[in-house]
Amino acid sequence: MSVMTLRTFCDALESAIAAVAGALLAALLVPVTIQVFARLIPGFDAPLWTEEAARFLLVWTIMVGSMLALRRSANFVVDLLPGLSSRGTAWLDRLALLVVLFFGAFTSWWGIDFVAFGWNQTSETADWPMWWVFIAWPVAGVVWMLFAFDALKHGFPARNDGAPPQDMTA
Repeated sequence: MSVMTLRTFCDALESAIAAVAGALLAALLVPVTIQVFARLIPGFDAPLWTEEAARFLLVWTIMVGSMLALRRSANFVVDLLPGLSSRGTAWLDRLALLVVLFFGAFTSWWGIDFVAFGWNQTSETADWPMWWVFIAWPVAGVVWMLFAFDALKHGFPARNDGAPPQDMTA
């Protein structure tokens, strides 16, 4: 019996999250397209649920996109110390990942309270449970922590600029 390593698990999780991101973007097209047609076609009124559906899907799309950006090292980076050695850069990368770990833990902890707060609330027009959108925060926080821990342990698996994976052990 083989044991799944953290890297293997994170690779599988990244693939699943990428599929969810695609599905969310496709789903987001539906209410937005209905709203566009409602504005352009006289006499066509958009159902009230389309605005809330677009907002809920947009929140989830942003949170899922942030997970993928972290995993793929695709978020923007401001190089304040361009003359820093590769060893110094590796240490700053570690520090940034530790900040991500802390922020993920904070977001997860706070997100659980956020879900509890919205557990018995419903949206105004569609009457959907608010926890559907609130649960995005603790889910994202946990995934950020997993991906940051994996990057601390093994380096980033991919770079958005085509460079090889970073060695975090320098």
